[in-house]
Amino acid sequence: MNFSYELIEKYKNFMGYSQDKQVISDFEEFNSGNMSQIKKGTRHLTANQCIFMANTIGMDQKEALLKLAIEKSKSKEEGKIWSDIVKKISAACVALTLVAGLANAPTEDAFA
Repeated sequence: MNFSYELIEKYKNFMGYSQDKQVISDFEEFNSGNMSQIKKGTRHLTANQCIFMANTIGMDQKEALLKLAIEKSKSKEEGKIWSDIVKKISAACVALTLVAGLANAPTEDAFA
């Protein structure tokens, strides 16, 4: 399943929708033909649609746009570059989280 369709499904579940036409009605520039093409993987969400759905379901906008960029890649090389960027960002976030956790860890003095 492609990212655009996964995001649509998450949005649909979050909104309590049971039909694609309910999602379509939330967007002016969306129609059943677009939905069909997205399901087939021959079309993708627009950046604005992606941002709106990500915000609605509580997903990070930046992560959503990066995943959309990977999906829209015109070549394997381009897709790999986007994937590498995501991995580097994720690794940096993990490192920052660990550093922040260590900085906030109680010291021996805290137990005295």
